[in-house]
Formats: sequence, C-alpha cells, structure tokens
Amino acid sequence: MAQDKTQSLSKRILDKLALFFGDTIYSIDTLQEEIDSGNVLYKPQEILPFLQTAFMDEKFVEVEINGITQIYFSKVHDHPPVSSIEDDEADEDSVAEKYNPGDYLKKMSHLIMLPLEPGMGNYNIRYANRVLLRFFTSAYAVELGTFYQGQETVEELPVLSFDYPVIARIVRGSREFRAKVPKKMDIKLMIIGKRKQKTITSRLLNVSVSGFAFAIKKEQQKDFVIDEERSMEIIINDMMELRINGTIRHISKIRGKKGMEYNCGVQADLPTRAVAARLEEIVAIVQRAHLRELAELSNNSGIDLIR
Repeated sequence: MAQDKTQSLSKRILDKLALFFGDTIYSIDTLQEEIDSGNVLYKPQEILPFLQTAFMDEKFVEVEINGITQIYFSKVHDHPPVSSIEDDEADEDSVAEKYNPGDYLKKMSHLIMLPLEPGMGNYNIRYANRVLLRFFTSAYAVELGTFYQGQETVEELPVLSFDYPVIARIVRGSREFRAKVPKKMDIKLMIIGKRKQKTITSRLLNVSVSGFAFAIKKEQQKDFVIDEERSMEIIINDMMELRINGTIRHISKIRGKKGMEYNCGVQADLPTRAVAARLEEIVAIVQRAHLRELAELSNNSGIDLIR
C-alpha cells in the first residue's frame, strides 16, 4: 500500500513537471535524485522561501504564458487584509499579531503579481492554461509553475492573482550571474553625452562581468539608441572606479511599486584584461553588499531569504 502511494505521488509530480517543463524529460528513476538534490520542489513549504525572497528582494520575475517564448516581466506584490472598524478597535493582543509585508504568502494559498510588461501580456494571460515564473538568485534560476486566477484590486492598484505554485525546479548555471545593486549602496553610473545628448548620472541596477543595467527617466528614453556605443564611468562613494565603453542592448520598462520603471542594458567593451578584472572586482563588491542587505532583511523579518 505504501509503495502504491509513493508511485501515485511520483506520477503526480511527473505530470506537473511535464506540463510546465516539457524541455526536460524526467523519469521515475531519476525523479527521486532530483528531489534529494533540491532541484525539484513540490511541497508548498519548500517553495515558500523562494517566493518570500522574490518579494522581499523586489526581484524582477520573468513570466512565460502557455510555453510561448515571449517573456513578460513583473514583480511579486503584497496582499494585506482589508482593514475594518473592528481592526481599528483591536486590543493589544491583536495588535501584536498585526500583518507584516508579505505575510499572505505564509498561507500558501495564492500569489499576487504586478501587471505584466509589455502590457500585451495582461491580455494574453487571460487565456493562459499554464504560467511559468522565473527569477534568479546568485547561483541559479528558480522556475515555478502556476495557473492564472484573474485580476484583482489591492489598495486601489490592479494586480494579477495566481494559484500558489504547484511545482518548482532549480536550474543551475542557466544565466551569467548579475549582482543586484542595493539601494543603500553609493554607486552611480555616469553616461557621457554624445551629439546633442547631455551627460547624465544614473542609478546602477545590476552588474555582471560582461555588462550592467542602469535606471533612466521616461523622458530620457530618446537619449539612448539600441546598438549604439556610449562612454561611461562607474562611480563608487564619489570616486571614479572604472571608465568603460559599452553598447546599449535594450531599453526596457517594468511596473514597480511606485509606477513604471525604465532601464537600459549595456554590454561592456572589455579591450584589456585589466578592464575586465576591474569590472569583476566591482561585481564582487556589489554582491557582498547585496548579501549583507539580504542578511539584514532576514534578521529584521525573521524570514530565511535565499541568497
């Protein structure tokens, strides 16, 4: 009887893997190895720390609909309870149990995301049979399979509601590592003016050994052209640490907590080993700062965030 139950559970897990991750063939013989190694997660409580990390760290989440290669972007959003008169008149014991950001995830009942960008995704997702969510940690990609429920309004903001993910997998070495720049870190990017463009100083968003991304304002989009080379300087604590050329590879927008956010992605020109080594050092500096930020978030929230 116990063996029958085990085989039944394995079959359900394999069906979910086949539905969301059809690019990989799993068998009953290899499934247990993948589970034991932590590469396949099917228990809700195992998936929870990853969702909490995506929320607390405000990670960009890639969204795939029905297995189509078109990628949309979003972020995990909060879903606090609706306050009422009774809440306002709650006694001290109730106040002690007040809602903290992201607490709804602990119920493991559903998932709230911000509207997708590009905006066409919010139309396409209404016809979704399955949805794949993907985000990145310092060592691997996390992919989660879920189903779209519908649109809701949370604190006057339209959001998307999903089932709590039913399956997840870890994909190691899936993408070049990008170190996220903590908001408290004093690191900037100066983009030298070209033609009629002015020199501007921007917030660096992330950096890798071959490039980086930086924030721009909506009206600054016209100042950048895809495949154009620009001269830039990375400035840390008001000191110029690296002068580098780079090619603009994308100009993107994504919805954040405070509205639309715009950014540019740059492929770095690394003409010498010295320039490449210095960029690698900056990546390491940023990553250490990000890990300290995650450790502080973990301590303050009591949540074991994934690093």
